[in-house]
Amino acid sequence: MTEPVAQTGVRTNRIGRHLPTSGGLEKTLRLAREQALETVQIFVSNPQGWAVAKPRPDAGAFAEGAREMGLSPVVVHAKYLINLASPDPDHRERSANALAAELVAAATLGATLVVVHSGSHGGDGEERGMERLVKGIGRAKELAAADGVEPAEPLVENSVGAGTQLCSTFDTLAGVAEEAGVRVCVDTAHTYVAGYDLSTPEGALEVAAELRTALGDRIALLHLNDPRNALGSHRDGHQRLGEGHVFVEAWVELFGGLPEVPVVMETPYATPEVDAAQVRLAKKLAGGLPLLQKGV
Repeated sequence: MTEPVAQTGVRTNRIGRHLPTSGGLEKTLRLAREQALETVQIFVSNPQGWAVAKPRPDAGAFAEGAREMGLSPVVVHAKYLINLASPDPDHRERSANALAAELVAAATLGATLVVVHSGSHGGDGEERGMERLVKGIGRAKELAAADGVEPAEPLVENSVGAGTQLCSTFDTLAGVAEEAGVRVCVDTAHTYVAGYDLSTPEGALEVAAELRTALGDRIALLHLNDPRNALGSHRDGHQRLGEGHVFVEAWVELFGGLPEVPVVMETPYATPEVDAAQVRLAKKLAGGLPLLQKGV
């Protein structure tokens, strides 16, 4: 595959990826170093279970190591089970408590951002679901602040729009962000299967402009994933860059329209060589291997 060269030649987006924590956080740092990451995302608890996130004994060493490597931001992805918009009050409270625990645990690792899914209204309608989501975010922030540490910042992620999922459009995502007083994470695969065609350079340029118009500086993070499934299918699925529905050249325009937004890839793991090559490709598409440092 011929790699296109970004038009500007100047990269302002920090590039990283989600990494596993199995085997210890020291191993996570080693993988980040080997892949030349500039930002990283991890889980702080089992994403498929309700076990409460707790500070790890190796948290301090990880935070120090991440600082020494210049990893910024360090991001945590919250549990998949969390649904702050649920019509079930018990599920909402459990979700708020779980998110609060993750905000606190993330902070002990030096993480500043926690990505949480927007959730589902469960059949009650989008308006009521969004109201519950906003209240749930506030509740989680309140619980986390009461722990006595400075918690990480929650980011709401756009959904694919399947069934009763919330925030699959930029406008509804912006509405929740504004009401809750939070920023957002935009997933490119979710964006595409929700109906925003960023598969071509022209389309990506238009989608970037729509994002800036709707969300402005509330865009705190980009999940860079090539969609596995078709436009408007509302079916999630991530592929490596160049292996899904988006022409590689389109990413150049998307990056150009979203300068300085940190990027985390959630693409399937492969060999260390393939994973590192994907990171290098993303850097080239975003403007080149060297990162423009502010003030330099």
